Amino acid sequence: MLTFVYERRKVIDMDLAQRFTKLYSGVVYDAMCFDIGYFAPFAVDMNIKPAWSLDNQVVFGPAFTCRGQPVQHEKDIDDSVRIEMFKAFTQGCVQVIDTANDASVAHFGDISGKIARKFGCVGAVVDGFTRDVRWLQRDGFPIFCRGVQPIDAFGKWQIVDYQVPITLNGINGRINVFPGDYIFGDPDGVLVIPKNIATEVCRYAETRLEREEMVRHRLAETDNIQGLYNEIGRW
Repeated sequence: MLTFVYERRKVIDMDLAQRFTKLYSGVVYDAMCFDIGYFAPFAVDMNIKPAWSLDNQVVFGPAFTCRGQPVQHEKDIDDSVRIEMFKAFTQGCVQVIDTANDASVAHFGDISGKIARKFGCVGAVVDGFTRDVRWLQRDGFPIFCRGVQPIDAFGKWQIVDYQVPITLNGINGRINVFPGDYIFGDPDGVLVIPKNIATEVCRYAETRLEREEMVRHRLAETDNIQGLYNEIGRW
């Protein structure tokens, strides 16, 4: 198995990453739900979508978790945690930000994206808002968020901790996200895959992809949908 070893003795399974980037969220979801029977919330809130068109791009990598909160008093303003955070990023990670349900500011911007990429991050998932979308798109930095607004976060909201367990709003409840869990994002949305089942999820999703590709091919040859269903099974 191919692996890439980088600073701080962190390891990312490059083979697994390459396999996941050939998939799409539909088959990954079905693999987790129907094949593995994983019933804890794992599909991120449907309002958290790509801020700019990803076309066929897939974002996949281990979660680098961040926890933020609103600033209550001016004396509490402290940007040092965020500055130190960048040095802890790992190659191939996806930054995941729990904003404590704050909706008052943009929690991410293009400078944050530039620095994140400089330290190995491949994308971000923000349970909140971003700004500077034109620059993020120009840089090709993928970000999933609730929306866009220009209001700067400084003095109003800040990251207070990182690489700790966080929660995100999910379609079926709050999602627990632990550092190193895998994040899968594409134009349909974001899924959180616990790291201990990621390889199994990938294997089942690949099987589902093969079956769906077979259906797409056969549909050009037949009108017998029931016969196709009986032959190949549910798709």
